[in-house]
Amino acid sequence: MLQSIDFKTKLRLAFALIVMIMLLLKLDINDYIKLFLFACAYVAVAYETVISAFKTLFKRFRMSEQFLMSIATFGAIALGDYPEALAVLIFYEIGELFEEYASGRSHKEITSLIALKPQIVRVIDENGNELKVKPRKVKIGQTIRVLAGEAIALDGVLKQGSAAVDLSALTGESEPYSYKEGDEIPSGGINMGSVIELVVTKDNSNSSITRLIELIEDAAANKSKPEALISRFAVYYTPIVVTCAVLLALVPFFIEGESFSDWIERALVFLVVSCPCALVLSVPLSFFGGLGAISKIGVMVKGSIHIETLSKLTVLALDKTGTITQGKFKPVDFIVDGGSSKAELLSCVYALESVTTHPIGTAIVNYCKANNIELKKAESVHEVSGFGIEGIIDGKKVAVGSREFIEKITARSDLYQSTVIGTEVLAAVDGKFIGGLVLNDEPKAGAAAFFGELENLGITSCMITGDKETVAKNIAKRLGIAKYYAKMLPQDKLKAVKELKEKDEAVVGFVGDGINDAPVLAASDIGIAMGQFGSASAVEASDVVVMNDDLRKIPQAIALSRRTYRLAMQNIVFVIACKLLILVLGAMGIAGIWVAIFGDVGLCVLAVLNAMRALTWVKVKRGATIS
Repeated sequence: MLQSIDFKTKLRLAFALIVMIMLLLKLDINDYIKLFLFACAYVAVAYETVISAFKTLFKRFRMSEQFLMSIATFGAIALGDYPEALAVLIFYEIGELFEEYASGRSHKEITSLIALKPQIVRVIDENGNELKVKPRKVKIGQTIRVLAGEAIALDGVLKQGSAAVDLSALTGESEPYSYKEGDEIPSGGINMGSVIELVVTKDNSNSSITRLIELIEDAAANKSKPEALISRFAVYYTPIVVTCAVLLALVPFFIEGESFSDWIERALVFLVVSCPCALVLSVPLSFFGGLGAISKIGVMVKGSIHIETLSKLTVLALDKTGTITQGKFKPVDFIVDGGSSKAELLSCVYALESVTTHPIGTAIVNYCKANNIELKKAESVHEVSGFGIEGIIDGKKVAVGSREFIEKITARSDLYQSTVIGTEVLAAVDGKFIGGLVLNDEPKAGAAAFFGELENLGITSCMITGDKETVAKNIAKRLGIAKYYAKMLPQDKLKAVKELKEKDEAVVGFVGDGINDAPVLAASDIGIAMGQFGSASAVEASDVVVMNDDLRKIPQAIALSRRTYRLAMQNIVFVIACKLLILVLGAMGIAGIWVAIFGDVGLCVLAVLNAMRALTWVKVKRGATIS
């Protein structure tokens, strides 16, 4: 810490401290010399505080904590208590230095995550020449080159070979990720191997590292309720304290025989100990430290207000596809009816699903490509949200979607049903059922452990999916999910979350990744988005973003949020209790100015040191993240 203090400040404080000790020891020095030394020492430590106090008073019409300190020293000088006047300012400035050091460390913990955004990108033109340009000028589809040890500026697909990338800034995991040709690599990582070339897939404004920076900026703007309360409290608190101190000083006017100097000293004690800096500094610092700790595990929280909500979470609802499951569907059974062939079925489904980005559609398209199914041209294609897709193929009206959708189109309720449990995609041509596919999607690695951890935290789990009852029931049973809703359309998901919120006044979170999840993420008490493969709208609507889509990070983030909230509450209770005790003792004449200094600066230092503990909760070491 001493290294971070500039020489001028060290010199000022050392001089003032020496003069204060000389005055306390009452050395045999000429009174005028003592007064001169005191004046020099006072100006050295007081000028910034006093100027700041009166600037705030006259320009913003506010009494700040500096104003309290200034008035206290003026009173001490009036009573001839020169050492006490110096002590108030010396220790106040020492407390400020502790706060600056702690804030600097907290800020460093956050900004170290975004220091990886390069200012220059190596773009390879059509002739193979390398041009150095700014990231914002690079367009999607261009090729960029990343040297060994360089940060990746933009998201892109690896053109050839393989790559090892350190993504600890995004995911919290120190072990490098391995990528092969055709894999998409997010920006913000460090190229740990040889030179690689990427085909840019996202422009600068939508890149992973830019989104991370925006999340951190959002976090700085959103204060928690205790933090915002403390900020508002400080504005009104100081005038009340000054008024009370004046009333104490005036007691001898109303009680005969009381000493003015005695009651003025009590008023000074009241002023010094009442300084709210311990609360004003330590509570925001607790939350800021918590934000830094949570970001280390690869989870970004958009402000301390969301840390508070996350700490009070009682119900966590989740989307299924792409959130609980991998979102990588595979056809496991085929239904063919009405004299149609499997090839005709796949051709119709392929033509319509090729225009969607849903994981089910992508899986069908990949399967059809791998099996050389003919891609026919579909016209007048439109999506029926939550149900399916319709279009014209070879002059025939084709519909692909859920069982309910196809039953309505075919006016039949006896459509053939597979014995295999999975997600169904059925098809009809000109109102006639021709068959369908059954696809399966496996849960993500660690999904079962995730729901077990939620239970240990006392949080009720709930799955909300648009899939059919049998699929939802099977997944819930396999993973130990407490409650599930099946066959839910986007508007039904919204309604389900609202019902969960109303039941027992629960604090409900929702985890999702798709565009259709954005309204639910916004409506829940706290929305959690999967940031690696989640849609931009889902990330935008959420309050918390899991950067590497690992569900197991969520219980860790909840546990850290609870620790952060407890830490802030500890500081509030500890500081207020101690200050009240010293205030009472001071008003009774038992506690003097030195006890008041401890009640101000001492408590401030202790509270700030306590808040700094949040910075040590998570330590990232090579190969592991330890919490």
